[in-house]
Amino acid sequence: MGAEGKFLLALRRMDLAPSELEAILHDPEARRFHAVRLALASHRLTPRADALSLVETLFSYDLAHLSADVRANPELRRAADRLLLRRASDMALAERMHLARTAGRGMLQALRHDPDPRVVAALLDNRFATESDVLSAVGARADPETIAAVAGHPRWSVRRSVREALLGHPRLPEEVLERLLSRATDEDLSLWSVSPGASPAVRAATQRILARRPKGV
Repeated sequence: MGAEGKFLLALRRMDLAPSELEAILHDPEARRFHAVRLALASHRLTPRADALSLVETLFSYDLAHLSADVRANPELRRAADRLLLRRASDMALAERMHLARTAGRGMLQALRHDPDPRVVAALLDNRFATESDVLSAVGARADPETIAAVAGHPRWSVRRSVREALLGHPRLPEEVLERLLSRATDEDLSLWSVSPGASPAVRAATQRILARRPKGV
């Protein structure tokens, strides 16, 4: 086992004494390893000032991990989110997508309006994402790619409020509209087919789908 593994193993010990952690904390060899710095920053025995100082040295992927760690001190999670927000404008697309998929709630309000629809699509799989995030992502400025990603998502496309927001969106692609409505019940289709609030495209599509369905099914 290398030096990094030994430090990480020690930090996982339930009987680790404060003096042992202090020794690792101030060991230059230990601080060379980013995984050890992350473990030290989130360790329950690390003094708060030292933990916050360590957060500043973490890579963005590690900050995302800390942001989503519900066991970590809230102050550290907020510090991780602030750093990520400062760095986000300089991140490559792949980094922003990873962040959208893994970071905690502190980042989602910013990422749900990312200009690249692939980032929003990644956010849909984040375990901290809420219906409010998704509805915000499909707001008036949403592009067709973002709308299609939400409409095709197995978790969010079945939510009534999300589905209604999609159906009322002026940029909803016609092929997405057909797929979305094909999963609706006959009762919902009947309501939308005559709803004065539905667009002509929605009313026409619901009528076509109802006409194709066997009666009584």
